[in-house]
Amino acid sequence: MPVIDRGEFRIHYEVTCDGDGPTLLLVAGLGEQIGSVEYPEEHCRLFSKHGFRVVRMDNRDAGLSLPNVDESDVPDYTALDLADDTCAVAMDLDRGPVHLAGASMGGFIVRWAALRRPDLFATLTVVMSGSGASPTDDGPQGNPNAQPNLLGMLERRERQEQIDWSTENWRWLWGRRYPFPEDWVRARVASSFDRSYRPEGAARLLQASRSTPGLWDAQTTISCPTLVMHGAEDPVFSAKHGEAIARKIPNAELWLDPQMGHTMHEEQWEDMARRIAAMAG
Repeated sequence: MPVIDRGEFRIHYEVTCDGDGPTLLLVAGLGEQIGSVEYPEEHCRLFSKHGFRVVRMDNRDAGLSLPNVDESDVPDYTALDLADDTCAVAMDLDRGPVHLAGASMGGFIVRWAALRRPDLFATLTVVMSGSGASPTDDGPQGNPNAQPNLLGMLERRERQEQIDWSTENWRWLWGRRYPFPEDWVRARVASSFDRSYRPEGAARLLQASRSTPGLWDAQTTISCPTLVMHGAEDPVFSAKHGEAIARKIPNAELWLDPQMGHTMHEEQWEDMARRIAAMAG
């Protein structure tokens, strides 16, 4: 699998579905990695069916994107560094402008990437992400009641305890409207644990998201076609976040699903692939 040396980190990515079509680069959220609940193989095959060459990456400090230094020597970083990692992957793919999709924390990363290197990206999809408003801005803020669930991701547990905890955390993220596929989720989080379990990395990623400048005003200069996908059942970022992002980014399209929680449900995958393909032209 391709690896890019970014100094303190080696960034791992994979071409999940190859082909001659345009590249769709998928960026996951906090605690997620290639092959987990976000952007599973089945979802990627639908993107491929709609003409995309599909690429997934592990953010630094997640999955197989590991530090080049000892854990005690990992330097502080921000979401701007994560965005630059994403740009480095896009450049390494060397196939012209890339279509970019980011979920949750990944939605912050891809917006920064589109701002820092607009020449690299043809379209942008922001999924279930925060408004980008700092506490001093007049935009919606994250749900403080979600903090225990986020902080729970940073605790180290034995394998079975972690699988049980993560499955129940996904049940909470799912919302109340779409059915929760417990066996499927449990299998995905078990596979992720065995591939790479690094709560210390998740702690640094959370700190990075908190120490990055706000996107509230910066995102108003994003110039590529943008789809904002959000759910009314999201327990982390309410629907007001999606609505605010769509207002801030010029000519962005808002897809607000009244049943969607803080995940991309299987029931949405086909429609999501179709919408991104239509935006890509």
